[in-house]
Amino acid sequence: MFGALIVLMASGIPIAFAFGVLNLGFLYVLVGPGAVQAIALSSFTSIGTFAFIALPLFVLMGELVLHSGLAALAITSIGKWLGKVPGRLAVLAVLAGTAFGAGSGSSMASSATLGTILVPEMRKQGYDTGLAVGTLATSGGLAVLIPPSALMVIFGGISQLSVGDLLIGGILPGLLLATLLFGYIVIVCTVRPDLAPAVELERVSWSERLNALLYFLPLVVLVLVVLGSIFMGIATPSESAAMGVAGAFCLAVAYRRLSWEILRKALLGTVEVSGFALLIVTSATAFSQILAHSGAAMGLSMFATELPVSPWIIIASMQIVILIMGAFMEPISIMLITVPIFFPVIRSLGLDPLWFAIVTMVNIELSLITPPFGMNLFVLKGVSPPDVTLGAIYRGVIPFVLINIIALALVMLFPPIATFLPGLMR
Repeated sequence: MFGALIVLMASGIPIAFAFGVLNLGFLYVLVGPGAVQAIALSSFTSIGTFAFIALPLFVLMGELVLHSGLAALAITSIGKWLGKVPGRLAVLAVLAGTAFGAGSGSSMASSATLGTILVPEMRKQGYDTGLAVGTLATSGGLAVLIPPSALMVIFGGISQLSVGDLLIGGILPGLLLATLLFGYIVIVCTVRPDLAPAVELERVSWSERLNALLYFLPLVVLVLVVLGSIFMGIATPSESAAMGVAGAFCLAVAYRRLSWEILRKALLGTVEVSGFALLIVTSATAFSQILAHSGAAMGLSMFATELPVSPWIIIASMQIVILIMGAFMEPISIMLITVPIFFPVIRSLGLDPLWFAIVTMVNIELSLITPPFGMNLFVLKGVSPPDVTLGAIYRGVIPFVLINIIALALVMLFPPIATFLPGLMR
């Protein structure tokens, strides 16, 4: 099956369709003519739930924030509060990536927005190209971990874990990665000032700073309401996502940033992303059926539990596999292939599946910046000047890949980073 999958993917067929064809064929072999009905029923059951309403709503919330220009206003507002910190624009990218990740939930959208706004300015001020693109690519990737993350919702559907627990569980790892990025930038720019030359800044008065909060605080309040309602148990992720959409809509209207064209772009973007993502989930469910009917899931679990090695060796091996796949595949494809295989093994080993899920998501976030096919790298190439080569982007992102690996190791070694906040919800 995996050999056929590789051939289909190499031919350019989207992963969801490739898996759909294989699922139908292999289930037919395993269960006979009833395969079509089995896939139809499992497809409806897998996505026809209240929890999955959160996916298109979170995507729509992010699309409204993006297309209305609220994200750009927030980035400008944050900049007015930064003083003469070393690597000021790079630090701004990290802070803005954290804030925008909490408002959009889309890593590629976050990278594109940050790159469009900050790449020209960083080039103008003489920032090192590698530092600039590496910071922007990784900062955009924070949207994978910091809720509301669309990938977290998809992961919840594939793994059958609580979407609310996954969303809240990503907060501390996301903030940990942001802190590591912040520290690295400040240290490296202090040691090597040539990477981020200091420039004479225009004096920003307190009245300007306070006025800037008018464009930033409402977005922060919106995010806190969405996440706080989930954390306090006041609302489900789907209900919170609905509040987020209503809030983003009201903010766009209040700032006179909403038009029919913006609404059209936001709705079309939501349909495109959500439709493909839900198709991925149905494919993953059918793939799980194949593993169950063939006995592969049970066989893998028995094989893993009987290995004369520590469970940590198995976990590390799984993460290395995901790390290698991340260099060549996009995140949803990685989840589609690995989650149905890895999670039965994790449960058979008696390990916390929520912790393993967050560790995996940190690794998947890393895949967005891993050469040669990290998606955020191509996004930044698209918004950068023509003289910024893909090779320069590859070289520049290497230190940030190492920082991500450090964050991954910390979340693996200290499980409470992933499980502490979800534990408070129970």
